[in-house]
Amino acid sequence: MRRHVTIAAAALALVLLAASLAFGAEKFGYINSDRVLSEHSGARDIETQLEAAEADWRSQAREKEGEIEGLINELQSQRLLLSDDAAREKEMAIQERQIAFDGFLNEVWGVGGLAVQKKAELLQPVFDRVNTILKEIGTEGDYTMILDSAQGVVVYAAPGTELTQEVIDRLNGQTE
Repeated sequence: MRRHVTIAAAALALVLLAASLAFGAEKFGYINSDRVLSEHSGARDIETQLEAAEADWRSQAREKEGEIEGLINELQSQRLLLSDDAAREKEMAIQERQIAFDGFLNEVWGVGGLAVQKKAELLQPVFDRVNTILKEIGTEGDYTMILDSAQGVVVYAAPGTELTQEVIDRLNGQTE
């Protein structure tokens, strides 16, 4: 998937470069957002905060897993002494803890989980500042467009360069 995005970004860059050479009036640039984030002076602090949160979540997971293992060991050691009903109750308690544990894992590391949210929360101020800087550079340098080579997306476009509405208007004006 990332390869397709990279190829698409490269193709877009080539088209834009060809257009700028043909018309001579357009100015394009690009950044590598992965490098920006890795070389940002606050990156180490963000990484440290993420690692601390991850360590806390891993500790909680180990604790919950240990409780489940303890209940399983308790059931195994007492199985011969327990009535069928008592054994079933302990098995149900184990299942409930396992379901809660699975829910915890999903809540933290699942899609849109706490780990993703924490990373987004910590990086949002950096993204906001980068976007402000890109707008400044784009305006000051008279760039028509700035691309991100790492993500294969446009990160800045000069006002008036978007053609979306024109395409929609022409598409809606056509009858099939």
